[in-house]
Order: sequence, then C-alpha cells, then structure tokens
Amino acid sequence: MATAEEVRKKIVEHGASIRDRVIENLPHNYALLVEQVKSISRTYKTDFDTFVASLSNVRGLDLLITYTALVALLSKHRPLSDAELKNLAAAYEKHVYDVFSASRIRRALEEVGVEKDVANQVITDVLRASSVINNKYKSLHLWIAKQRKIADFENGIREVVFRGEGGNRVGRGVKLFLRLFIHETNIPLATKIAYGQEHKKYILHGDMYTALVTLRSGAFEDVPTLTAERVKARVAKRLLCEAKEGKCRDVVLRLESIRGLVRHVGKISGDPVLFERGAYDIGSKYCKDLRCEECPLKDICRRHTFIKVK
Repeated sequence: MATAEEVRKKIVEHGASIRDRVIENLPHNYALLVEQVKSISRTYKTDFDTFVASLSNVRGLDLLITYTALVALLSKHRPLSDAELKNLAAAYEKHVYDVFSASRIRRALEEVGVEKDVANQVITDVLRASSVINNKYKSLHLWIAKQRKIADFENGIREVVFRGEGGNRVGRGVKLFLRLFIHETNIPLATKIAYGQEHKKYILHGDMYTALVTLRSGAFEDVPTLTAERVKARVAKRLLCEAKEGKCRDVVLRLESIRGLVRHVGKISGDPVLFERGAYDIGSKYCKDLRCEECPLKDICRRHTFIKVK
C-alpha cells in the first residue's frame, strides 16, 4: 500500500505533466508571450537588470497580465470551467487583443454571456488596478518582476486588484492571479519567487476538487493534526462498517472545516502550486465522476469514494 507521501508525490508529478488551466486556455498570441517570458526568465533569472531590460522587448506583455487580472476578477464571482476559459479567450482575441479599451472588453464579455453588472464591475476594477500599478511602477510587468516575498505579493494583489476585499470568493481570484506568476511552469515574471524556495510558501486556495482528491486518495493520512485525526477516525468507522457488511453512511465533510488540512497537505507536498494543479485536474476530470480506473492515481489511491465534500 502506497504511503501518503507517495500519493502526494504522484499528485505533484501529475501537476507537472499538465499546464495550468488559465495558461492552457489563453488567447493564442498571448500563449506565445508566455513562452517568451519563460525563455527570458530561465536565461536571466540571476541577472535582474538584464531580465527587466529583456522583458521590455516583449510586445504586449502588459496586455497579457491585464487579461489574467480580468480572468482572476471574473473567477471571484464564480469558478470558470475550461470551456468558459476557452470561449473567453476566443472572444477576447476577437474584440480586444492589442487594442485595450473598456468598450472592447465589454463586447468580449457580452459575447460570452457575462452579466452586465458583473462585466461593469470587472472592467472598472481592471482599469483601476492598471492605473494604480502603472502610476507607481511604470508597467504591470515591472510590478510583478520586483516581487520578492510571496506574502507581500499576495497582499498587494488583494489590495490593488481586488480593492482590499476579503472572503473565500475573493481568495479564489487572488490565488489564481498569484500562482500564474510565481512558478517556473506558468508565467515566471516574479523570478525571485519562482526560482528560489519562496514559491514553496504558496498556500493553495482549497477548492472542492482539490479537497476531494486530497481526502479520497489518502494524501493526508500522515498529517498529525486534530482535523486529520478526526477525518481518519470517521474513515476508519466507515471501513469497519463495510467489513461488517452493514448499512454504511457516507463521510460528509464541510469544505470550510477541512480547508486548512488541504492547504497543509499542499504545503508538505514540496510544491503546492503543482499539487493544487494536479489535484484539481484529477478531481474535476476523474474523482467527481468516480472514474477511478482512468485516474492517474488508480494504482496508489485509497479510493475512499464514500467521502463527500460540501
């Protein structure tokens, strides 16, 4: 039987084998910019001045950042599916791409069915954030490139892009924007974070799919916290019931009650960005529909499918 550490390692490996959903579904020309940034960051990660000078030659980089801010702000209102991200990218490329204006963004958002009041709020927030950052740092990419500490960067995103708002829905958007720029497999503009140990301090959001995979797979079973022990006790009780062939109840857990545990598991995985990416992908494509035989974890998962998260 695989250990919890081995399960976490497999989830991280899966995360490394795929791309972030936002990166995967970018407008085509923006996706090309991502590859340019990766190449430049790898080459000049230890030479900040040359790195910044090279970024100035990447035409449209700030437009790419603006687009990611737009996606993050939209995700504050509700999670976006892969299909919705793909449709948004197509509409954005059609109406906006390299001519950024409120009217063009509005047309793109209308085309994909974003409610008018949500669209207006998102556009206002994007324009406001861009103005604030440009006034202080001269460009969006320079703001990100100068980030050194993940906590400071996250606080800055919340303050500037999300107007200092709190709550889990806002947190979802903040984490989306943050993770895109702090990991070498995404858009590693924050090189001091992406290429050092700092990115390992990322605290994942703790969504439904990531939680399902973390718990059902057994990736949490070596965690000695009170929450983990309570979950393990309920799992053991269910397994005992099954052994007696009785009528057994599902183990139903509230997401809010186990989010801290899921975040801790992500942290001890060694790469919380990849853990979150891998777990979310497995959860959304396999775990939610109990497609266990097709799952990347099929050979090591505990298959505690009686665990439900609400």
